[in-house]
Amino acid sequence: MPPHSPASLVTVYSTPIPFDAELVKKILTDEGITSFVEDTNAPFAGLAATPCHVLVELEHVPRARSLIEQHETRHRQTLAREVTVDSEVRGQGQFSRQNDE
Repeated sequence: MPPHSPASLVTVYSTPIPFDAELVKKILTDEGITSFVEDTNAPFAGLAATPCHVLVELEHVPRARSLIEQHETRHRQTLAREVTVDSEVRGQGQFSRQNDE
């Protein structure tokens, strides 16, 4: 089977957001894993009508999935911190206004 034939590629990530697919591809590339984005939204550029798929060769699937999970965990942690900080800031602002009355 020739390298990068469709039969040797496996989807490791799917998203309706093309930017997220490209970000995952960049993460994998930075770690030495060649990946491809299958953009099924191409006829409707800018619309998240159907998912984009990130594909890698079968031999890289376990490492790719591990890297994607690490990225998603960091992303969730960052979002949680931002929500906490935002809530604290809002709470302080409300507290200050209440004290000013």
